[in-house]
Amino acid sequence: MNFRASRTEIEGNHFHQWGTAEEVDLYLDRCQIETPLELVDKVWQCVMQHRQRVGDVIDFGAGDGRFAAKGDYKKYTGYEVDPLRWSKAQLPKNAKLIHRCAFSSRLRGADLCIGNPPYVRNQDLPEGWRQRAARVVRQRTGVDLSGLANAWQYFFFLALSSVNDRGLVALVIPYEWVSRPSSKKLRDYINSQGWGVTVYRLPDMTFGRVLTTASITLVDKRTRDGKWTYLAQHGNEIQKKRFAGGNKAKVLEYERATKNSPLKAKRGLSPGNQKIFTLTEAERAELGLKIGRDVIACITSLKPIPHSCATLSAKTFSRYYRDAGRRCWLLNVSKETSFELNAYLANVPAVDRGTATCKLRENWWEFSMPKIPSVLVATGFRGKGPKAVVNAIGAHAVGSVCGIHGPSASFAKEIARKIRNTEVASKIVAHSMGLHKLEINQINALLMRLLAK
Repeated sequence: MNFRASRTEIEGNHFHQWGTAEEVDLYLDRCQIETPLELVDKVWQCVMQHRQRVGDVIDFGAGDGRFAAKGDYKKYTGYEVDPLRWSKAQLPKNAKLIHRCAFSSRLRGADLCIGNPPYVRNQDLPEGWRQRAARVVRQRTGVDLSGLANAWQYFFFLALSSVNDRGLVALVIPYEWVSRPSSKKLRDYINSQGWGVTVYRLPDMTFGRVLTTASITLVDKRTRDGKWTYLAQHGNEIQKKRFAGGNKAKVLEYERATKNSPLKAKRGLSPGNQKIFTLTEAERAELGLKIGRDVIACITSLKPIPHSCATLSAKTFSRYYRDAGRRCWLLNVSKETSFELNAYLANVPAVDRGTATCKLRENWWEFSMPKIPSVLVATGFRGKGPKAVVNAIGAHAVGSVCGIHGPSASFAKEIARKIRNTEVASKIVAHSMGLHKLEINQINALLMRLLAK
């Protein structure tokens, strides 16, 4: 049987309500990261520290049912909608898989919800699936999730609402949920119930190339002290950490810039697809696009320049970006486009411009050009703190590079220097493999601190 061809044809699977066949396939393919068997063992070990034996177990996004092969339980029920996954299942006698979407489940009294919910970005969620999942979460918990929530957050809420009042939830989810604003509704909901939380940070590379640090998160409804415990492995030893970041300092707070703030951090431009909207010098020249008329300078990453670099000058731009073959030219579509630029846009393949951002526009390529920032800052970094440079050439910040707006030319030098020399790694949750990522409102909080000094 050709399971891939029949994904959208299986009776009662709701695929036709989710979106197009292409959107469904993209979503399901993103879900196909199998949980390492060693990690399955480790999750059950964590469960056994809270419960010696459990009765009814529920597993949403069960895949091939590998969590059913471990543990001491009375009955296991897994939900798996993708035939490419459930067709491989080999289950013990007291376990079964239901071949339907997890959000069709009406179970509410399980003793344990276990598993590894899919990590799919909000941009890759079929709109029909997202609406259905959000409706179920709202009905069960009263929480309205925004369209920016990733798939695992919907599954987390479903898990919390599917175990009984003394039940346990044990899920493999991104560790960053303990601090990121995107997960605030989850944390607020759990805190409002007073449930105990244990978060075990997994070593990097648990999932190979997946660049997100994972965790085993346990929420114990039987524990009503509202206590959060953070654990991490160092060598062969499991250590308890005081703060979510795993360091001696609290996580850097989040502060929104006000209208009267002298300094404001703003996200880098997300034009729709950097492959289309940003070009190398060789690509620009081959297409006959003129600097200023068709393209303008941009920075998509500060990784190429040394940490000690203080200013993005014309010389620095040429050395590390233009001459080095980096994407450094942003399409200038803020005015009437030239014959050459129109020719380029007309030949962009449909698959490359099929992003959610492009689809929302009347003209897929048309966007408003943001203001040029005074300082450019890397939101991702390794080491003690991020790179920051004075934007002397007036380049636009794109992607993971954010812009600082407001300071004068002389003040911009001071701000960039202070950011480069400020230690912030100990105050944020590491993203993965030593990579730290600052949220925009964490940068705004940092700016307020620097202004106060």
